[in-house]
Amino acid sequence: MAIEQEGLLIEHFERLGLSSNEAKVYLALLENHPITGYQLSKNSGILRPVVYEMLNRLVDKGGARIIKSNPDTYVPVEIDEFLRNLESDFVESKKLIHAQLRNYMSVNETDYFWNIVSQKNIENSILTLIQKATEEILVSVQDTVWLQPFLGTLNQRLRDGIRISIFSYYSLETQGLPLYTHHLAPSFHTPLIDKKMFQIAIDNSDALVALFSDVKTAKAAQSQNPVFVQTVKQKIMSDIYLLRLKNTVGIERFKLVLNDEDKRLFEVIDGAIQQ
Repeated sequence: MAIEQEGLLIEHFERLGLSSNEAKVYLALLENHPITGYQLSKNSGILRPVVYEMLNRLVDKGGARIIKSNPDTYVPVEIDEFLRNLESDFVESKKLIHAQLRNYMSVNETDYFWNIVSQKNIENSILTLIQKATEEILVSVQDTVWLQPFLGTLNQRLRDGIRISIFSYYSLETQGLPLYTHHLAPSFHTPLIDKKMFQIAIDNSDALVALFSDVKTAKAAQSQNPVFVQTVKQKIMSDIYLLRLKNTVGIERFKLVLNDEDKRLFEVIDGAIQQ
């Protein structure tokens, strides 16, 4: 039975540390086994010396087993076990690398601005900030889809005693996390609110601003620069303050203290809520 989406599978095996040829040989082995290296080379079109080298590597990595015969034949290790073997190698290597290199990041990063590209890398940076916080986490997000990956970790940090405040113009699913919202419907759109924007500030130490476009082109800036951190933090706190002020004094009196740009935004918000 031919394996579907072979190219995609090979790409993801490469992310787990296998070479392209190792992945190809493993998939070929899954399709037909037990089998000799010669037969596998003939069936797959991969050169025989390459097949034998890749089979030996797979045996070492826990992806294949040898059946001693004349000649030797090979069988694949079941995929769950193979992935556990790869995961064990990864964890062991991660621990060793961390132990060896953790003391080399001694440079003062306060004035650096980091440009981060791709949704996956940005999400990992945000998770690191959430886990790093010791007192407070402030978040501004306008779409549940950008908040969803962090809900579990944020709830854990809330249980740890970290103060968490999330601001949004929209009604979001936060699984009980403190949310300050104007209760706009998720389907509502206005050019005055960028639903792809995500901002986070922790304590008085770090901040990140992201623009989620798509998986590959998403971009973010992160820094420990005090001016940047305070700018992001004060923007989120200001949005929360304006929401609370509006709820306290009412929209008409509230608009009297706004500048023209903010007044336009809150007129749009109020109009959408009244519909």
